[in-house]
Amino acid sequence: MSALINLVNQIFEIEQKNTSKGDPAELGRNMERLRHHLDELGLQYHSPLNEKYTDTRTDCVASIVGDLVDASMYITKVIKPVVFQKDTAGNRTIVQKAVVIVEHRTV
Repeated sequence: MSALINLVNQIFEIEQKNTSKGDPAELGRNMERLRHHLDELGLQYHSPLNEKYTDTRTDCVASIVGDLVDASMYITKVIKPVVFQKDTAGNRTIVQKAVVIVEHRTV
């Protein structure tokens, strides 16, 4: 299983780099195919970028920049995504927590 999670992390990194440099259509199609194949293996991943963060959140391991202010903390960078394993009944279990950077942000 760890080899598959490493594969997910590499795909996620490629996706992040591709997004920051523009999304060439050819690479985007390949990324979607890779995500589809991972889904066939029961693996899904999610980037919590820009989502609200609270210290009760259990799907992330966070490094906090600045002071913790519960009302306005947001995930500003995702180093590793949340990875889920899906069983035959469709239930998802977290097999990797996201590694994120959290900062105070006014909306």
